[in-house]
Amino acid sequence: MDNLLRKTLRVSDPRDPDQIANALLNFYPEEADRDRREQAGLPYSGVPDYVPQARNTGPSSVEMAQAQDDLERDLQTLSTSSPLKDIRIEMIGWGRSIRQLANDGLAAARLALDSVNHDRAMSARRQLGEYSRLARYVGTLTDGSAILFRRFAQSCDVLAGLILVAIGEGLASNGITRSTSIVRSAAGELQARRNAVIMALRSLTGSVESTLGQEDWPRGIEAYRNLVQQLEAGGQADLRALLEENALSQAMDDLVDLSTGASVEGLRELSTASAMLVHRFQRLIQFGQSIPVPIDVPITSGPPESPPLVAFVSSLQLFVDAFVSKGSSRLLYVARPPIIVYGLYGAGGPDQGAIRLMNLTIARGFLLEQVDCFAGCGCDDDDISCQVLLDYLLFLLDRAIDLYAVGTDPDGLGEQERRATAVGLAIGAALDLTNQLSNPGMLVCEFSDKLKNKLSVIRGELLDPFGAPAAWDPGLKSLMVRELRIAYQAEDQTERLVRSLTPQCDFNVFNFRNNQSLIRWMIRAILQDMFGVGTNLPSPVQMPSPIASSMASMGQNRPDYWSA
Repeated sequence: MDNLLRKTLRVSDPRDPDQIANALLNFYPEEADRDRREQAGLPYSGVPDYVPQARNTGPSSVEMAQAQDDLERDLQTLSTSSPLKDIRIEMIGWGRSIRQLANDGLAAARLALDSVNHDRAMSARRQLGEYSRLARYVGTLTDGSAILFRRFAQSCDVLAGLILVAIGEGLASNGITRSTSIVRSAAGELQARRNAVIMALRSLTGSVESTLGQEDWPRGIEAYRNLVQQLEAGGQADLRALLEENALSQAMDDLVDLSTGASVEGLRELSTASAMLVHRFQRLIQFGQSIPVPIDVPITSGPPESPPLVAFVSSLQLFVDAFVSKGSSRLLYVARPPIIVYGLYGAGGPDQGAIRLMNLTIARGFLLEQVDCFAGCGCDDDDISCQVLLDYLLFLLDRAIDLYAVGTDPDGLGEQERRATAVGLAIGAALDLTNQLSNPGMLVCEFSDKLKNKLSVIRGELLDPFGAPAAWDPGLKSLMVRELRIAYQAEDQTERLVRSLTPQCDFNVFNFRNNQSLIRWMIRAILQDMFGVGTNLPSPVQMPSPIASSMASMGQNRPDYWSA
């Protein structure tokens, strides 16, 4: 009971009535305030005064209503169009799914300060983009209905874009600035991580009752003893204090309270408080991982072979990761005009990633205009193939914008930006494929000079920050290969769906080279020409050999079936 009172009320002596009384007043602030008002002779009614709430009329509220109305009109047109009566049921299914996505995405975007709602909003945007690309694909291959599908795709694009604006608007209306920390973990998850650290510490220090058998060794106690000795020898008194349960709990609870209070003031405090405390945690993790430190006696025995210490260090690292990897505030620069960003949302201005994000969003509008203009240029096989190619590049550009929107590296060179380089490779491959000087007769596309120049600019925005191909490190190449392989697999599934919704005509877009579709052929060519690899994704599960199989293969001097 004493431990429960210490933990719940945060008192040092649960038998002191004054400490208990003050702790109860702090624990029940509403009742305490009512008692103080009663003692002062003031009204102490618990019913708050009515405060009228202002209607949310943000800068994009009118646009959201217009976009939803346009979507309803386009869905109604597709589901009642006579040329599309063969797929009327499918169009009704599209409408049901897209309405749900739009409503969920916009509702979650307004609450994007919460990590769960932020992820839901970005997921809805991604799915709306996939429906948009699918509609353009089907419309290009459906005679007489292309304009209907493209208008519908445009409505999906507008809603997907408004989700990004709503996320940035929600951050801006809550007072988020560039320096504000946005924790990317839910409150329940943070609490679970905190509890895991405490349980691991108890197991390490031996406070959990356990009986050692004849073949068991006190690995946790021995590791704890060695760790304490090394901390004392190194003069790390502040880290030694973190090995006491109450001190460690208090430190973690302070971070959890600041990050889960849904208060912008708390998040701003967290941006500075977490940096100091997380650094202490990281130093303790380094000692626990036996990283060499400048002390006389290095950690050579005990800790590396101690499962309790490894569990404690791993759980503490998991807790720290929630505050090291912070959310992105780049969408502020999408939702707010650049002229008012400086001063209101930080004195530092946008970072390099935010600048590229703004450039990509501007370029996307111009590219969409040129793509729609090209859609009415003809209906032969080359025109259809070129249209499908442009629509795919537009879809990839949206994915690059999504990656830059969640990036956090101030130099714009983080993993999200590195993954977006695969889009730059695809745009470069499309420009080379349609270049009649380098590939005469491969694919004749009458792209305007403005369109070619804009595609080149977008490719430069995505690839130039990482230098020439000779300067790409193995990690960057690995990310490029993985993104291209994922795109290849996704395109295979999209083509199967498109074939089921369009007339069974012998389009060259499905039989471009070697009985492969245009898009998949292009991705395969990038992987083979630039990286010398195929399109197959590695197996997600590597099955180890069973003991019986390994022993049998050794005894019979034959290869193991599982490892072959």
